[in-house]
Amino acid sequence: MLIKFAVKDFIADKNYKNLSSKTIDGYVSVLDMFQAYCSKNEIVSVHDVSAQTVKSFLMTLQNEKGNNPTSRNNKLRVLKNFFNWMYENEIITEKQNICKKVNYAKEEIIIQPFTDYHIEQMLGFLRRTKQRERSYYAIRDYTIIVFLLGTGVRLGELIGLKWTDVELKSGSASILGKKRELSSVPLTERLCKELAEFRLYCEQHFGELGIYVFPTDKNTQLHEESVKTIFKRLKRIMNFKDVRLSCHTFRSTFAVRCIQNGMDAFTLQRLLRHNDISMTNRYVRMFGTALKTQNEKFNPLNSIGI
Repeated sequence: MLIKFAVKDFIADKNYKNLSSKTIDGYVSVLDMFQAYCSKNEIVSVHDVSAQTVKSFLMTLQNEKGNNPTSRNNKLRVLKNFFNWMYENEIITEKQNICKKVNYAKEEIIIQPFTDYHIEQMLGFLRRTKQRERSYYAIRDYTIIVFLLGTGVRLGELIGLKWTDVELKSGSASILGKKRELSSVPLTERLCKELAEFRLYCEQHFGELGIYVFPTDKNTQLHEESVKTIFKRLKRIMNFKDVRLSCHTFRSTFAVRCIQNGMDAFTLQRLLRHNDISMTNRYVRMFGTALKTQNEKFNPLNSIGI
């Protein structure tokens, strides 16, 4: 089978399985690059692709596009998924599933979470802005930062969160995560109080409660780029030079603080919703652990003035 036809069938299968548009776009991007590379090297059939072809493709990305080990591993993960799919659908034989022979590159995992200084500066600035301006943006952005610190949710999960997903009385939120899997995430009392106040404010500000917890000023769903713009503006004002201001940094900070406060890896894995505990263990190896289990006790918001 031609590579381009196999790619089309693979993407069609992922669409049929109702994967998120972001996941599918990621597949399309990597496989289009791989197909273009193969075509340039006069490789058009999936049966002519070798392990060396894949390695050369990844090294080209490193040398020409500056892809680091993490970026290359992410692309290799897509290719492994693609070749496994072809094997499962009898397009290639087990012997032709050549990505099994390609190992992941060793990554240098450098986690740079927010320090107390970063957190205090951000919350202090947003708190003062909220009190001074009483604008919707200031109040929403402050609540977003508090929510990220208290849950470690991903960017897509943040903007997709609906009020119907939040149970303030029981202290939990249903999060639609990767692979569209629904998980329950505990919320501390302090976070529930912040959300309750924000919910009341939204009802008064908009005249009715909207669908999404953190909407635009039109009470519609935020886009990922809008949240990134919030972070860019905040970083410029804060003048942070030593840390990246992003949802991923808030997620790392949540993980690191939980571990430093004694949370065990299995509890943290459930809170972060990692499918593979090896992802969680990256944090554990770097920051140590003692066994404890209650989120209310460990949550990073407990030691932060909000």
